[in-house]
Amino acid sequence: MKAKISIIAGFLIGAVLLYFAFRNIDFSALVAIYSKVRAVFIIPFVLTALLELLMRAARWRLLLNPSNPVRLWDAFRLQVAGLALSNILPLRLGEIARATFGARIFAIPMLTVFATILVERALDVLVLFLLFAAAAYLGGITGGFMNYDGLLWGLFAGLIGAMAALIFSAEIISHHWFSGFFGRFPRLRAVFERLAMGVKAFTSFKSGALIFLFAATQWLLDALNYYWIARAFGLESVLDIFKCVALVFTGAVAASVPGMPGYFGNFEFTLTKVLAAWGVPRDVGFAYASYAHVLGYVLVTTIGVIFVYQMGHSLGKVWGEFSGDGAKEKGAA
Repeated sequence: MKAKISIIAGFLIGAVLLYFAFRNIDFSALVAIYSKVRAVFIIPFVLTALLELLMRAARWRLLLNPSNPVRLWDAFRLQVAGLALSNILPLRLGEIARATFGARIFAIPMLTVFATILVERALDVLVLFLLFAAAAYLGGITGGFMNYDGLLWGLFAGLIGAMAALIFSAEIISHHWFSGFFGRFPRLRAVFERLAMGVKAFTSFKSGALIFLFAATQWLLDALNYYWIARAFGLESVLDIFKCVALVFTGAVAASVPGMPGYFGNFEFTLTKVLAAWGVPRDVGFAYASYAHVLGYVLVTTIGVIFVYQMGHSLGKVWGEFSGDGAKEKGAA
């Protein structure tokens, strides 16, 4: 029931935001805007998107390697497959499927694989915030999220503290303040140790630096793709690289709000609002946001679904295995 309520709520939120994004849009003007898009910029967009996916896979591989060495190709396939499944299925099931399939393929405890994915999400927030703060400062961007800089810095500090606790978990467990507690709860100690394996890569300065480098490169490549689409729409005089970084941050925040698969509605509504604040006409802003969104969605989803079937799975099989009904049937069996 909770899963069904979450799915319905997500679709409703996405539908409402999509309605507000579409509201008062002149569709004849929209068609005219699309017709003038310079399609040649799709080529660098695709190449940049593939490189960005490779950075994601390289980062995940480094997080997994302390538990068991992983091939970059396998990390790439699972990374893209997980993104594609999250684009199609509700409840972000792609992340659950990626962790489950990864545990089987890599022979790594599932809890450890989940921990690496949680670390990925935390790193995304940290790196995106730092990039956004740098872009806002260097590009002179004001308003919007910068009005909540105190809250954002507080979130940043909290995430740093949580990651530090995991990185130094071995020392924490063995410390005399906590050793007695974990000695009374060995199962909790085992869970904590497996979770800590997800950040063990950070105990090496080299691997930790590379993980941050890959994360920063990934999001900068994403910003570059926003710039390619700006060139396609003739908006390069408005959207410089600093504002494109701000759009990446905005899109990530929009995707964090519960919505329909693929974050349709969330993405268009939020980016159109931000673009309007920079003087981009509403019709043009919506065309830009929807074009970038659909182009990235089709590319990642197509490649990811191919990988899903290549690994011997199907969309129906994944939904049956990881949805609430599928899990219930497995439990009954």
